[in-house]
Amino acid sequence: MKYAVIDVGSNSVRLMVSDGERTIYKKINTTRLALGLSLTGNLDGERMEETAAAIEEYVKEANEQKCDGIYVFATEAVRSARNRRDFVDMLARRGIDIDVVASQDEAKLGFAGAYTDGVCCVLDIGGASSEIAVGDANGLTYAKSLPIGLVRIFDKCAEDIDLIDSYVADVIAQYGNVPKFDKMLAIGGTATTFAAVKEKMKKYDAAVVDGYILKRSDVIRITDEIYNMDMSQRLTLDGLEAKRANIIVGGGRLLSAIMEMLGQDELIVRESDNQEGYLKYKLGKL
Repeated sequence: MKYAVIDVGSNSVRLMVSDGERTIYKKINTTRLALGLSLTGNLDGERMEETAAAIEEYVKEANEQKCDGIYVFATEAVRSARNRRDFVDMLARRGIDIDVVASQDEAKLGFAGAYTDGVCCVLDIGGASSEIAVGDANGLTYAKSLPIGLVRIFDKCAEDIDLIDSYVADVIAQYGNVPKFDKMLAIGGTATTFAAVKEKMKKYDAAVVDGYILKRSDVIRITDEIYNMDMSQRLTLDGLEAKRANIIVGGGRLLSAIMEMLGQDELIVRESDNQEGYLKYKLGKL
């Protein structure tokens, strides 16, 4: 058996092909669906068209791979948009059904995909929302999703550091009292990007990134370095995807602020994330 899971995120569309037990490969297409959402409350028409085309292309690839199941799900950008129906209908006209995941379930999916052992805290920073979940092999003791992410930060603050820090502090305070845990795991493009930049990856290597120990001090240092680069310098920085070059500063400030809030000097980056979690859900393993 072979399965495809397509994650329609606020910044990227991602394809995972799996045999149900292990991930065979993953691909990503950054379409920035949530761009402007924080300012207008609506998904931009051009962003919707580009994202729908990316999904359609991945569905075609999944069919070429002879996948027995093809699952498409969306998170905060679609969930919170006033015109979400327009996007859902746009996909329906292409013969694609999409599951818009509820906010209370998004953190659970990330945790299910990333969990290793003991009591873990899983952080997922996305384009329009960020989730924290704490639990162990028996289930979750805490899960909360807040509407903050790289694209929202860019929409509201651009790269004004004082504005970013104030906005981030106001929002993440809403996580409240997060239970104690043994170790912190991070999933999503922000954490993986910082690992890739730290290792100066000319070509992204998931095997190196998975399990990578990322220190808060490195996140702060790399964020400052990128902030002080012009765009031409950023575009030649090993490990930094071109389409993240103008939003990663906000992501770095958010990541370091959450680590500080949780009292963590380091975390473990995970490649296994909400796509693996969603497949577990669809296969009845959650």
